[in-house]
Amino acid sequence: MFEREIRLIPKHPKTQAEIEVAWCFPHDYSIGMSGLGFQLIYDLFDSAPDVRVSRVFKDVSEDVSRDCRLFGFTISWELDFINVFGMLEKHGIPWLSKDRTDEDPIVFGGGPVLSANPEPYADIFDVVLLGDAEVTIPRLLDAMRELKGVSDRRERLLKLSTYPGVYVPSLYEFEFESATGPISAVKALHDETPERVSKLLFRAPEDYVAHSIMLSPDTTWNETFLIEIARSCPQECRFCLASYLTRPFRTAPVETILKKVDLARPFTNKIGLMGPSITEHPDFDNVLDGLLSREGLSVTVASVRADTLNTELVGKLRALGQKSVTIAIESGSERLRRIMKKNLTEAEIFHAVDAIESGGMSGLKFYGIAGLPFETMDDISETARLITELKKTHKKLKFVFGCTSFVPKAQTPFQWKGRDPQSKQKLEFLRKNLAKIGVDVRIESHNWSDIQALLSRGDRRLTPVLTEVAKAGESLGAWKKVLREYEGSVPSLKYYAYRDIPETEILPWAHISTEDKMPILSRQMAEALTEAKL
Repeated sequence: MFEREIRLIPKHPKTQAEIEVAWCFPHDYSIGMSGLGFQLIYDLFDSAPDVRVSRVFKDVSEDVSRDCRLFGFTISWELDFINVFGMLEKHGIPWLSKDRTDEDPIVFGGGPVLSANPEPYADIFDVVLLGDAEVTIPRLLDAMRELKGVSDRRERLLKLSTYPGVYVPSLYEFEFESATGPISAVKALHDETPERVSKLLFRAPEDYVAHSIMLSPDTTWNETFLIEIARSCPQECRFCLASYLTRPFRTAPVETILKKVDLARPFTNKIGLMGPSITEHPDFDNVLDGLLSREGLSVTVASVRADTLNTELVGKLRALGQKSVTIAIESGSERLRRIMKKNLTEAEIFHAVDAIESGGMSGLKFYGIAGLPFETMDDISETARLITELKKTHKKLKFVFGCTSFVPKAQTPFQWKGRDPQSKQKLEFLRKNLAKIGVDVRIESHNWSDIQALLSRGDRRLTPVLTEVAKAGESLGAWKKVLREYEGSVPSLKYYAYRDIPETEILPWAHISTEDKMPILSRQMAEALTEAKL
């Protein structure tokens, strides 16, 4: 696989590598190398003249030096964590931080899962990086250079903890009201260790945009050049991790985007525009015009905002090779969309679908969520009604409806709300009522969403559960069996995933959130509650 790669930026020459790094993705090469974040961080390491970095995947890897000092993972999906254990074991590294010696590398992690709530994995990772990679990776390398010659592991971790954006879980102690009860206190164990770890924010220069460093026919994107034209989302829907974890909303200049596309054009005509809300780029029309002026490009876009679409814009996307569009409506209920701060009316949805059809697209995919906070069966019925009406009035389009059940995410306004016990039945209601009218319905597993929620709002008491599941295999059966075995000594699935958490309760991730963030989230939650009462 590695030999089939095309490097858009040559591998940086090394004079003498002082720091050996293993950069890992806890899944197969085809998925890991499809991730823009994984490639970005690889290049940040590789661009340092004193760093040699090797890539490690679940199925293949480059050679990892015996002198490896940093062994890192990015985790973008909760359920990938199981592969971390196997990859550590394969390279002779103990699973838990407390069992590692001075000779073992520092095991660090990053990515949205760990940045939102690292606590379920606190006993696994020596270090967790918080914030944008463009600043956290250089900061980590600076720290490792300062620590050259320091062999004592404890001393290294203590020094690392003094750097902003670097969280060392073992230097914090959690106290609980009981074995299965809430957190009563979180304490830093040393005076040098900050009580609260701040996230680092990257302010990009005008000539910067994150993009693919390598192309490969062996990835799920198949030699597509990915470029992040927008980071975060200005709408800040109250359930959405992407909005709140990476805020504020930032966009790349059009000239910079097109210059980087030109870098890739000698090697591929496939371009992927990335970002949670790319059509809200203030110059998105100009981005498309620039791409259209470059003959032969085939462009794919991520999910788009319905209220940004018009026939002209859709026509440009179609001319660039896009055949279908994905929009996230979450719910067909206007009441529920107001509560979640979706800022999208039914009229705007109809206008968007009109534009998609008249603009020449052949397909349309909706994203939906069942079991959202404050949802009733009337709201679910509204979703079925809206999709049915849209399908009846837009017969040229193939309709796909992808739906998951609500998973509360740390560091969002809905972090305090539990999962809906009726969400499985609601998903089935939608599947049944939409499939019978010819909609291609794709429902995400309710049971696996339970596990996602467990990990999303869990704490470090889950360590024995994670290690036992890793030994037993990653099946749902293994999860259920292990959770039963630890009943009474570890909080239950219901505790972590389904209960509403009082706002007075200490959250597992409170000490890695900025001091002003919790009041913002609390205010948003209060506004949602007010909307629900109207």
